[in-house]
Amino acid sequence: PPSVSHSQSFGGGRSGGYNSSYRGDRGGERSGYVNCIEKVSDLHGHKQVVRVVSLVTEPTQRQVVYSAGQDKTVRVWDLSLSRNQQCTNCVPIGDDVGSLLVASGWLFVGVPGKIKCWNMTDNSQFDLAGHQGQVYCLAPYTEQGMVFSGAEDSSIRAWRFNQQSSTFDHVGTMQGHTGAVLQLQIIGTLLFSGSMDGTIKVWDLNTAQCVYTCNAHNMPVMGILLWENHLLSCSLDGTVKVWNWSAPSGPLELAYTHNIDQNEPVGVLAMCGSLDANQKPMLVTACNDSTVRFFELPTFESKGSMKQRNDVRCVSSGPGMFYAGHSDGTVRVWKWV
Repeated sequence: PPSVSHSQSFGGGRSGGYNSSYRGDRGGERSGYVNCIEKVSDLHGHKQVVRVVSLVTEPTQRQVVYSAGQDKTVRVWDLSLSRNQQCTNCVPIGDDVGSLLVASGWLFVGVPGKIKCWNMTDNSQFDLAGHQGQVYCLAPYTEQGMVFSGAEDSSIRAWRFNQQSSTFDHVGTMQGHTGAVLQLQIIGTLLFSGSMDGTIKVWDLNTAQCVYTCNAHNMPVMGILLWENHLLSCSLDGTVKVWNWSAPSGPLELAYTHNIDQNEPVGVLAMCGSLDANQKPMLVTACNDSTVRFFELPTFESKGSMKQRNDVRCVSSGPGMFYAGHSDGTVRVWKWV
């Protein structure tokens, strides 16, 4: 994601002129007056909510999009192929997918009660059991050969690769949240976790101890983005907040609060950072009024919103593009222009 230097001040952007949404007669399939984006394609195949969409570089160096969700499948899309051949694989998972991660040649899929793992080189497969309820988030700590998982049971579990057995061992559990763990992000030796309980916790990975708890939001923390000297969080409470922190264990200090909509209570379901066609950092937010809203950083100046027929539940970015997973199963691909 784009980096924001520490000296930049957040906020101060104009919102005027960008407040009305294009509703269109095709369910918001065009971007309307949001003139910085253009739709590339709709990827059809999922039958229910798409919870994860991610650009992945496979061990063969092929770049593909992975998507997964409530219909118990993981789909792989190669956008370089012709339209009716873009779905190159559909893997039946057998359970509702809450999270997905591709790292170091492994595919990890979080489902209720376990993480399903595939070695992408030899296709061997095994499960990591231990969590209770859905596994909502996965984060790689590649320097240590580890993966962290956060789940409905309010815990974070740590798993380390065992070279002898070619599997992952459970090496610890971090407790402290009082609601489901929805978000995990690692920077350096710090792990940031966002929860249904509205807090963000900061963990020192050298000691596996929580070094700071921040009462960040009034409602669940739905997204965390880490930039150079800032952490951004979004929530169903309708705000995106910008935090400064002092490494390694200093407090999170609130630098700026942005209300997504001044007039209506609009919750944020997901967000991602991206660089537009002019290489300017942009924040893409998916909201629970079926809009996707765009903000230039660090000013948070509105670059418009587009109404979609169904809620966007997840967003992620790739070079010059971003991807949206919808509640009706559509995966929509947009490019910056």
